[in-house]
Amino acid sequence: MVSIIEYWREISIAVGGIASFIVGRKSTKLLEKKQTVDAIDAMQKTYDVFLQHYKEQFDNLTNRLNALEVRNAVLTESAESWEKKFKSLEKQHDVLKKEFETYKLKHKKE
Repeated sequence: MVSIIEYWREISIAVGGIASFIVGRKSTKLLEKKQTVDAIDAMQKTYDVFLQHYKEQFDNLTNRLNALEVRNAVLTESAESWEKKFKSLEKQHDVLKKEFETYKLKHKKE
């Protein structure tokens, strides 16, 4: 029978091939895990940038809304003031109109 020592090259090639296959699979799995982690990290960074941009836009819109609410309050107050002045002038106009009609009737008779 032939001794195992005579086939040491073939045996070492077979063992080396199997070892290379196993190491290659582990290496591929590690590479896939690294790529997954890198992809998740990239998505997180993108999300963080989006979130920062969204926060800036939200803060900007909130500030603009607050400014509009203040301006609206000022304009409403001004409009109410003008409305009061108009009603006062309207009453004065009605009084003067009645006085003029009375005056006109008095002087027409004369």
